[in-house]
Amino acid sequence: MSLLPVLNSWVVFLMLVNLFFWNLSVVVLVLGVVGFVVLFLLKELLNNEFHYVDGFLLFIMTEVLAFFSLFVTCLWSESFVSGSLSHFLELPFLGCFLLIGSSITVTAYHHSMGLSGAYMHLIFTLILGGGFVVLQLYELYECRCCLISSVYFAACFCTVGLHFLHVLLGMGGLGLILGFGDLKLNDYYNNMIVWYWHFVDYIWLLVYTVVYLS
Repeated sequence: MSLLPVLNSWVVFLMLVNLFFWNLSVVVLVLGVVGFVVLFLLKELLNNEFHYVDGFLLFIMTEVLAFFSLFVTCLWSESFVSGSLSHFLELPFLGCFLLIGSSITVTAYHHSMGLSGAYMHLIFTLILGGGFVVLQLYELYECRCCLISSVYFAACFCTVGLHFLHVLLGMGGLGLILGFGDLKLNDYYNNMIVWYWHFVDYIWLLVYTVVYLS
C-alpha cells in the first residue's frame, strides 16, 4: 500500500487552507510537502519492481470521468449562448490531423522499440505534439470570448485547457523516453506512456465533437 495518496490529500488540504486564509507563510510548508511527495514518488518508481496495469487503467478511468463531467456541462449550457471558441473547420480541425498523425507515429515507435529507427518515430511524435500545442496557444490568443463570458464558454475553456495540460504531460513522458532511452526504462513505463498518449489523442476527438461541433 502506498502512502502517496495520503500525502497528496494533505497537499490539497494545505493549499485550500492557504487560499481561504490568504496566509502566504503556508506556501513554504506546502512546497516542503510537495518536495517530499516528489522524492517519495521517485523512490517508488526507481525501487519498486512490481507495477500493476490495473492501477494505470484506474487512473485513465478517473480522467475519463473528469472529461465526461466537463462534456455534460458544455452540452447542458450550450443552449444559453450561440457560437464556439473557434470555427470547427479551422485550427481545431487541423489539430485533429496532428494528433491522429502523432498516434500513428507513436504506434510505429511502440512496435519498433529497440531498433535503430525507433527514435525517429518518437521525434516525429513530439514534433506533431508540439505543433498541436502551438495551434492551441494561437487559437486561445485569437479567441474573442473569455473565461467569464458565460458558463458555456467557461466549460469549453476548462475542457480544452484540461486536454492541453494532458498533451503537455504526455509530451513530457515521451521526452523522458527520448532522454533516458527505451532500454533504460522498463517495458511497463514505455507501455504506459504510449497508452497515455493514445488516450490524449483520442479524447481530443471527443473534445472536438462536444466543444466545436455540437
